[in-house]
Amino acid sequence: MTERLGLYLHIPFCQKKCHYCDFLTFSDMDDKMDEYVDYLCKEIALYQGHPAQIDSLYFGGGTPSYLSSQQMAQIMAAVYRHFNLSDDCEISIEMNPESITAGKLTTYLEYGFNRFSMGVQSFDDQVLKLMGRLHNRQTVFDKVDLMQSMGIDRLGIDMMFGNPKQTMSVLQEDVRLAMTLPIHHISYYSLMIKDRTPFQRWVLTGQIKLIEDEEERSMYHYIQDQLAQHGFHQYEISNFAKPGYESRHNKKYWQLENYLGLGLGASSNIDLVRFVNHRRFADYYQMIDAGQAPVQYREEMTMEEREKEFIMLNLRLLKGFRLEEINQRFGIDFLSKYQTVLDKHLQTGIINYDADRVWFTDFGLDVGNQFYLDIL
Repeated sequence: MTERLGLYLHIPFCQKKCHYCDFLTFSDMDDKMDEYVDYLCKEIALYQGHPAQIDSLYFGGGTPSYLSSQQMAQIMAAVYRHFNLSDDCEISIEMNPESITAGKLTTYLEYGFNRFSMGVQSFDDQVLKLMGRLHNRQTVFDKVDLMQSMGIDRLGIDMMFGNPKQTMSVLQEDVRLAMTLPIHHISYYSLMIKDRTPFQRWVLTGQIKLIEDEEERSMYHYIQDQLAQHGFHQYEISNFAKPGYESRHNKKYWQLENYLGLGLGASSNIDLVRFVNHRRFADYYQMIDAGQAPVQYREEMTMEEREKEFIMLNLRLLKGFRLEEINQRFGIDFLSKYQTVLDKHLQTGIINYDADRVWFTDFGLDVGNQFYLDIL
């Protein structure tokens, strides 16, 4: 049976970097985009004849929709030339509202894109301004209308909660407006303060104040309740989908399946090996020029390490994991090996299990870190 593999392509460019973002992405570097696309295509060519079949292709960033139609067409032509894509391949792209055009959408559709994710974050213009976003509320509705007019129906949005200036009433309006859109998937992330970001600097200097943990949890539970009422099934801690619209690619990460990451700083996971590409353009280009995969870091993990990782990642999914799967994959008796931890956290109310699977309770989704620590 042919191995099925996820493919991730990193586009490290944005028109403007958001105030909360610590991803490997750059603004004011438009003059480097053509060169980067050329080298990304050269890296893709290094995998000519790879035996695996690609069943999910994901463009992340950065802002993939910031690329021109011509640049995207060049990359996709290279992908089709050098990889074998399955007939049902899920081809996804992350987009920001301000960079979406009819011309770009036409290119995406011509090259088989069938899953579209738009970074909205909030519908409150003051919150968006503080976050450093370039769009406003109306832009979101305009671009959704454009996509609908072009026949795009597999549309999702990314949202954030716990933002400065986002009171509970602002969040409630965000959720209300999100539910008026013709979307089938929504990712709702809690704001995380990352190192060396404007948000971190403003928090440390008292220019912005974060909400209390209790209010953040109230927001999360409100989101869960409202999305469920509108037919969105929560399948992961931060992800909700209508039936049949879960992200195939992202589930590969959580279920510890194999994926290959190409582009600057991209990560890969193949069997017991994890490897990461160079994060500096010069190093990335130099290795590709030498005909080598531009890998900076490679780690071969033990089965025990992979087992722990499997447990932690799969418990992000609301259905958890099947005992038969983990026992067969790692050659263990899970219930016997981890009985002490399971007994402890049955008592704390964090975990639940039966003869078939293990999963977090609703309480465990909020405070599961202690279970992870005990597993480790």
